Amino acid sequence: MNRWMILDGPIDTLWIESMNSVLDDNKLLTLNNGDRIALTNNVRLLFEVQDLSVASPATVSRAGMIYMDVDELGWQPYMEMWIKEKTGSYGQDYGEQLKEWLAKYFNKVLTVKRTYCTEMVVTSEIACVKNFCNLYDALVLGFKQGEEENRGDYFLYIEKWFVFCLIWSIGATVDEGSRREIDNILRDIEPMFPHSNTVFEHYINQEKKDWASWEEKITSYKPIGKEFHEIIVPTVDTVRNRFLTQGLLNHGTSILLVGESGVGKTVLVDQILLTLDQNKISFTINFSAGTTAAGVQEIIESWFDRRAKNRFQPKGSKLKAICFIDDLNMPKKEIFGAQPPIELARQWMDYGFWYDRTKVVKNYICNLQIMAAMGKPGGGRAHISERMLSKFHLINYTMPNEQNLKRIFEHLATFKFHNFPEEIKALCEPLAVGSIQLFNSV
Repeated sequence: MNRWMILDGPIDTLWIESMNSVLDDNKLLTLNNGDRIALTNNVRLLFEVQDLSVASPATVSRAGMIYMDVDELGWQPYMEMWIKEKTGSYGQDYGEQLKEWLAKYFNKVLTVKRTYCTEMVVTSEIACVKNFCNLYDALVLGFKQGEEENRGDYFLYIEKWFVFCLIWSIGATVDEGSRREIDNILRDIEPMFPHSNTVFEHYINQEKKDWASWEEKITSYKPIGKEFHEIIVPTVDTVRNRFLTQGLLNHGTSILLVGESGVGKTVLVDQILLTLDQNKISFTINFSAGTTAAGVQEIIESWFDRRAKNRFQPKGSKLKAICFIDDLNMPKKEIFGAQPPIELARQWMDYGFWYDRTKVVKNYICNLQIMAAMGKPGGGRAHISERMLSKFHLINYTMPNEQNLKRIFEHLATFKFHNFPEEIKALCEPLAVGSIQLFNSV
């Protein structure tokens, strides 16, 4: 019987060169003190890496290579298995409808995105397709056909949700300018949307079973009695981002929010975490250039209690712990390009454990969910590995448009002048419009 040792993670030139003798036919590991450890004939090594950019030809020549080509493999096998699962649960006709909608929308939208759209953080097509499946499972699978509803009308309603999930998975990663391209292709395929604004400005009203503007979900807001820094004016952006983030969070999906500084990523997550039920706990880790893998492991384990040997459960007998990592891409890269804190988190997301640094035994971290936020790569923010990105449902938080800016400034002016005479209060709207016009002209 062969025993396989999996080495999963980025290659480091120094340690991989020291293993050349292990990869030879003699299978000898030479230690710094001169001792030699021989591997038995039934031991095999399996390296799982993103690339071999820092590995020498001497190392590469000692191992057999299997290149997993994303373009050749494609996303179709993953989607076929997902549809097969849904067919078994909801019936043959449900699976046939999914196949029909898949052929109707996916290739065209993916082609437009690949050709005309730009992303703040580049994602692979298969990762976006996986995100679609997760979002569909989170939002749609609870909908059942009404007693007086015929099958055709039910599928028309579900198709709208299919498109909504398509918009906020494949289309969720593109920037503000590219959203118009996604809007155009979806309207060309099926003119089911309202004529105003883009498809990103609409949600599905479950009572009317039709598209409606996100504006309808904005509640009235009066910041009376709040400090200035506590004022958070609800806009279309905050309403839809909260809806999506809350739905994915309830489903147990890992979420990554990307966007420029100041768009409200951290504020929104903080608001959501404050509303968690009593069976869940949350904590935040702020990454910086000096963050270490050991420090991240220590912080996370401090929120867990050891149960049943090497299994850790959330403290206080809670059912789930949610870890919010802010500024995910801030850790400084090592000389060979790896980011150890991020690789530690990826190891847990893949395998559910990491190693105790003293006893070198597996510590299983149970019932943990990771949310993260990060700014645009550049400056002190690094590009994180594609392997880590593929673990998250990525949502791009765009800058507020003029309509949302006007709403924000008008509410702030109303708060400032609420004790002033009526003729002063009437100037709140012109003041907001004038401020935006002045900023744009300068």
